[in-house]
Amino acid sequence: MKILAVHNFYKIPGGEDTVFNNECSLLESHGHKVIKYIRRNSEMDRSGPAGKLALPFTMVFSIRTYREIRHIIRKERPDIVHVHNSLHLISPAVYYAAAAEGVPVVQTLHNFRLQCPAGIFYRDGHICRDCVKGGFRCALAHSCYRGSFMQTLAMSLMLTIHRATGIYKKINYISLTEFNKELLLKSDIVRPGRVYIKPNFTPFRPAAGSGDEGYYLAVGRLEHIKGTALMVRAFAKSGRRLVLAGSGEYLEKLERTIVKHKLKNIELCGQVDPDTVARLMCGAKALLAMPQWYETFGMTVIEAFSMHLPVICNDIGNIKDLVSDGRTGLICKNTAESLNSAVERFETMDRQRMGDRAYSEYMKKYSPAVNYERLMEIYMDVLKHR
Repeated sequence: MKILAVHNFYKIPGGEDTVFNNECSLLESHGHKVIKYIRRNSEMDRSGPAGKLALPFTMVFSIRTYREIRHIIRKERPDIVHVHNSLHLISPAVYYAAAAEGVPVVQTLHNFRLQCPAGIFYRDGHICRDCVKGGFRCALAHSCYRGSFMQTLAMSLMLTIHRATGIYKKINYISLTEFNKELLLKSDIVRPGRVYIKPNFTPFRPAAGSGDEGYYLAVGRLEHIKGTALMVRAFAKSGRRLVLAGSGEYLEKLERTIVKHKLKNIELCGQVDPDTVARLMCGAKALLAMPQWYETFGMTVIEAFSMHLPVICNDIGNIKDLVSDGRTGLICKNTAESLNSAVERFETMDRQRMGDRAYSEYMKKYSPAVNYERLMEIYMDVLKHR
């Protein structure tokens, strides 16, 4: 099978980039030919004033993408066009190009962009789904996308235009969870029968975590939406050791807070590479995941599972569905007090047994072999209904 894999890399690397690279490698390892069409948002830095002025129009429909995708399809004759991210430079033009050439499209939904211009169902410190039923007036009123009215307007126009053309109903979707699928189907944007469920996967990690170093670990951007402040408040009170791996808007503020309040039990590693994350997971007692939004999946959770590492998480959105309370980790309320209570409870439990169950869950649901099988099922069904 030939797959044209399409992805627009963000300026700051994230989970979507990892998933794209993992899936391409997975398909190639099984003998499929993967043709990659890649753009990088870092290109915008070199585009000059004219390019920046044209960006809102390019984001709605990129003539360059339309021409290049049609050219690649005519040359390579792929069976499937699989899109991961199209923002900002690729644009929905990729869908129209594939349709013009008669090739079916699969779009993995890594966020909630089809229903929310900001893509996260979150604003002003709380979960918000106003745009699902009320249109994009709420997003415009609050400048939800990057705090900019003009950028929010451009995003809203893009979504409105392509909803009106009906292109979103002509393609197929991979939703990462049942929760995400149910949210999507609350809007009349897609065909219900063309939405598949397939979680992300992570490559097999042979090392098993021991927890010998006695710390709890959080991996990801340091910002409010990731629950960074909540975790710091909890561990500042308990005095237990917390290691934070990542960078973000809270980094400098946290550095000052740690020095000011002499929080020697809280350590900041900064941005680290995957190998360092793996080593940190080996030494941790448990991974902490306390997102303040729905979090479309939670790659660090399944990465922890692959390392025999239990997860302590809150009860918001998808994260709570990945963790089985008392078996592969613990689920707590979204407060510092509840997190502390969960950690205290965790200290009395059989961590090794819980880690083994987490690994078993990984092998059953999130391993490369299982993911490949499900991806092929989706591709074959899409081709059957093309």
